[in-house]
Amino acid sequence: PTPVPVLKPRFPGLKVIRVGLSTAGDEVAVYTPDGGTIFDLDQPGLTLSLESGARFQFSKSVVRTTKRGTKIFRGPISIGLGGTNFDGWQRPYIAVAGDSARVTTNGKSPRYGRPYRGDLEIFPQKLAEPVKRKGPLALVNVVPIEAYLKGVVPWEMDPKAPMEALKAQAICARTKTLQFVDSKKFAPGDFDICDYDSCQGYPGTENEKPTTSAAVEGTKGLALYKDGRPIDAVYSTNSGGITAAARDVWKATTPITYLQSVPDFPANSPIAQLWKDGMTEAEWGQFCSQDWPSYARPTGIDSDRYEARKYRWNEFISVDDAKKVFANRGFDTITGFEVTQRAESGRIRQLRVVGTSKGSPVLVPDAVPSGDIQATKYITIEGDGKIRAMFSGRLGSTTALPSSLFVVSPQVDASGALQGWNLRGAGWGHGVGLCQRGAQNHAKEGWDARKILSWYYTGIQIRKTS
Repeated sequence: PTPVPVLKPRFPGLKVIRVGLSTAGDEVAVYTPDGGTIFDLDQPGLTLSLESGARFQFSKSVVRTTKRGTKIFRGPISIGLGGTNFDGWQRPYIAVAGDSARVTTNGKSPRYGRPYRGDLEIFPQKLAEPVKRKGPLALVNVVPIEAYLKGVVPWEMDPKAPMEALKAQAICARTKTLQFVDSKKFAPGDFDICDYDSCQGYPGTENEKPTTSAAVEGTKGLALYKDGRPIDAVYSTNSGGITAAARDVWKATTPITYLQSVPDFPANSPIAQLWKDGMTEAEWGQFCSQDWPSYARPTGIDSDRYEARKYRWNEFISVDDAKKVFANRGFDTITGFEVTQRAESGRIRQLRVVGTSKGSPVLVPDAVPSGDIQATKYITIEGDGKIRAMFSGRLGSTTALPSSLFVVSPQVDASGALQGWNLRGAGWGHGVGLCQRGAQNHAKEGWDARKILSWYYTGIQIRKTS
């Protein structure tokens, strides 16, 4: 039977979540300004008291290599404190006294690491990830959900945004957290949600601001539901003026009824005269080329922000750059990009890359030397993430395309020789669900958080969590 920990409930009456923190692969080092106690959840009675200002680290003992070359670590864990090593720990749990503890995993002093509310748990890594969860030790922040959200909201939205927009963001973030818990996506790693953008950005307490904390407190327990379950309350920075339906950017076996495309502009906006079902590529070119009035358009002081340059954006891809990117896909040269399927929201579902390849034999008339003929080659890139990352290799990189809502046109020199392609686009992010810039502009017009959320999520309920 599983041993019963001697640790008493740490946060009675509060909804607690487990956040899998990113690690850099070095030892896990912790600083507790107000002290605390370390328990071993797998060995009841094994404890270690921490004085105020304690600095200590957790290190692995033996890493085993399998026949396939995979490195695994099952323990035990060693704790270094005050010049003494305490060996034989299996699952250390740090019950932090005071407000927070600081942590590093990159070899630097934990005194200057990120601060986290709640407690910390360390155990052998069960769900390694090469970029964010490196090394053999897993690090989990055990924290009440409302305290966690105070770290998330200022990371996801500007703390200077209107209060009703911040409240809408807080409700979205709370809902998304509950949905991750409900989905059990990270259960194999023994945590509920990760701490980076594929879940929600969470840097501990270091970005907390009075406005965003007030937004969390003012919406305590509120979340979005559909058919009794928390929805997948996705959101993105800027929709470009039209949000995307979930089916526009992600494959889904069943329609997600609450994630529909929403035209996010006033009825009297010139964009309303252009937008319609079945728009041509030329019309989408107009849409992506002009700074149309919409709720997603940054205005005033916000128009100077980096995000404002993504409401409408331009990228140039040279012939040489395209050749380098697609060389490992069997192309000798790239001759064009063709949109073969576009969603009603304008997002490209399928993009064909056309070029030439010398690798395949081509049947030609005898009079034509076969060495002068190259085979036409093409591949189809499908899905928002792959299309946005086609020149960079991954989303989140500085060279990834801001969105999949764009048009492509060739650029030639005076002699007519192809130089590359101009990409003109709209929006930043996948565009599904709440548009963060749109929420702020709606709030400026007097909308409250409930009205904003009902605008972006179709047919949902807003209620307290059970």
